[in-house]
Amino acid sequence: MTDILWIAGILVLIFPGMILWRLPEVQRLDLPARLSIALAGGIATVTAILYLYNFVHLPWTRFTVGVPLIACVILSGAKDLRRGDASPSPRLSMTTILIFVALTIYGVATARETCGDLIYFWGPKGQRFHYAGAIDTGFLGFRDYYLMHSDYPPLVPLLYAWGSLVAHRFSWWGALFLMPILLLATAFALRGLARNGWYAALLTAILAYGFAIGMVGGAADPVLLFFEVIAIAALTFDFEVLAAIALAAVAFTKVEGVVFVAIAAFAYLVTRRRLAKSILIPLPAAILIGWWIAFASGNHLIDSYGLARGSIHLDLFGAVVGETIRQASYKIAYVPWLATLMPLAMRRNFGRAWLPIIVAAGTFLSTLFYYLHAASPSWWIEASAQRVLLTPLACLVVASAATSE
Repeated sequence: MTDILWIAGILVLIFPGMILWRLPEVQRLDLPARLSIALAGGIATVTAILYLYNFVHLPWTRFTVGVPLIACVILSGAKDLRRGDASPSPRLSMTTILIFVALTIYGVATARETCGDLIYFWGPKGQRFHYAGAIDTGFLGFRDYYLMHSDYPPLVPLLYAWGSLVAHRFSWWGALFLMPILLLATAFALRGLARNGWYAALLTAILAYGFAIGMVGGAADPVLLFFEVIAIAALTFDFEVLAAIALAAVAFTKVEGVVFVAIAAFAYLVTRRRLAKSILIPLPAAILIGWWIAFASGNHLIDSYGLARGSIHLDLFGAVVGETIRQASYKIAYVPWLATLMPLAMRRNFGRAWLPIIVAAGTFLSTLFYYLHAASPSWWIEASAQRVLLTPLACLVVASAATSE
């Protein structure tokens, strides 16, 4: 029963997230896309509430957190569940999406895709935050827990704390089953924003396989990719307000999210040449993550954010590139990359596609940059590359969808 309540607590966030349906740009999307956007909005809302309560010392209870969520539901006024203006995609593409989501559910249900970081990292943080009713700096700063990365952004542990608040305790199975839910939501979001079911199906296939081979169940990667895909698709297809919200969530999910936001802002400036918007769109992300870094610094929790200041081992450049390229094959002869690059190679009018292409290239290069800061990077690359490289892959799928317009 705990597992069901925990998942229900996450899914119910769709309702306060419907406040995003007031955006004219969201209103024209079809129902599955709008529900996916609402889930993203709900996740962003509840984590923002818990984060704010941490600083004003309000207790985390169903009542104190539930009241502002209910207020969001009332303010949304979302009563119309009819389809938007987006043209329906072929049924076969929808069937393909559902097949890969079903396979992911099987992988989760049999614990084949469980991430070790859930057991030693994300799960304990979510549990502790729930029981403490706050972001427990004593727990994060305890010297024996340094491998938990004390300064990692708190969106995922806060989301887990919310599910635990609803169910009265943390659910390990709930954290695992969140992955196929987010996979489906990611596919529906791209399907609506790009108005193309086939590229949504391609994205689902690539992420489902990447999740399986990278074993990311319960980790932050499905959450990160969910917001990253929404952000890049929103920027590519001119949903700027939605992009600003998604980028803020990206920055608040993982350390590499900050680099993603910076690259996305640069790509927007280069391709759209709108200086004011290129500053305003990433501004919420900058404020939020700046607040978090200041909090972490004030509590002596800085860890991962200080990595870039370390020594860079340029003598390992060849080894890092070689090992990263080897991991990028995903053990199936680079099929995910070929599937995304071939549609691009067959097009001549790139237009909107340049933005996600630049982000894909930038995130790939930034991955190499971080790996070069390790004196012995082989273990790090082997442990993380297949997860981290899903970001540039997803960006290339968005680029391919943009060229098909």
